[in-house]
Amino acid sequence: MGVFYYEGSVTPDIIPLTIDYEPRFIRQAESGSAPATFEVKVWVGRVRVRVETNISTETTAHELFIPAWDAARTLVETAGYVHAIPYSVSLDRAVFEDGLVVALALGDTKLRSMHSFDDSDIERISDLFLVNLPAALALGDLLMTLGKSHYSPIACGRVADSLARLITPAGKRAQAWANLRETLRVDENFVRLLSEYAAPSRHGDRQPIDGLLNRELADRAWILMNRYLRFRLDGPLSGDEFPILRG
Repeated sequence: MGVFYYEGSVTPDIIPLTIDYEPRFIRQAESGSAPATFEVKVWVGRVRVRVETNISTETTAHELFIPAWDAARTLVETAGYVHAIPYSVSLDRAVFEDGLVVALALGDTKLRSMHSFDDSDIERISDLFLVNLPAALALGDLLMTLGKSHYSPIACGRVADSLARLITPAGKRAQAWANLRETLRVDENFVRLLSEYAAPSRHGDRQPIDGLLNRELADRAWILMNRYLRFRLDGPLSGDEFPILRG
C-alpha cells in the first residue's frame, strides 16, 4: 500500500481551529479508481488528509482530491456549526513519502474558455458588479461551481434564474425567461437543462449527478454569464459573433 498526504489550511486563521477527532474511513473516486482509506486531522488552523491506497502517484492525487476535500470540509464545517464560525478549508498540495510535493489549486481551464474576457476587462466588469448587487451575487453563484463540490447544479440554476431577472427585473417569470433567451441568443432547451437539475437539490433532494453532466451544467452557466456581460458592456449581441445556442 502507498501513502501520501493532502495538506492545506482552515480560515479564518485569526481563530485557529483544532479538532480533537481524526475520522478514518474508506472512499472511492468517481473515476472508479481503487478504494482508498482517508484519515483527517485538523490542528491549529492546518489540515492534513492521510491517504492510503494501492497506488500513490500524482495521478492518484488528482483523482482522489474531491473525496479528500469533501472529508476535510465536512469535518471543518461541523466545527463551524458548533462554534457558529464560517470555517472553510482549502487543500493546496499533495505530499508523497519520497519527498515529491504537488501543488494543487481549484481552477478549470475549460471554464476559462467559456468566456471572452481577460485581465484588461477586470475594471469595467467590476465597475458593473460594484453598483449592482444582484449581478454581483449571480457572479458569486457562478464561482461556486468551482468553490464547493457537489453544489454545481444549484449554482448553475441560480445563475440562469438571476440573469433572467437581471434582464427583466419586473413582470411575469415566463416573460423574463423569454427575454433571457432572446437577449442572450439561446433556445429554451439550453436553459431548461439548468433549471431541471437545479430544482431537486434546491428542494433538499440532493440527487447524485455524474461528472460529465456537472461539466455540461457549468459550461452552460459560464456561457450565459459571458453573453450577459457582453450584452451589458458592449450592447446587443450580434448573430455573427454569438450564434443561437441550442440545447
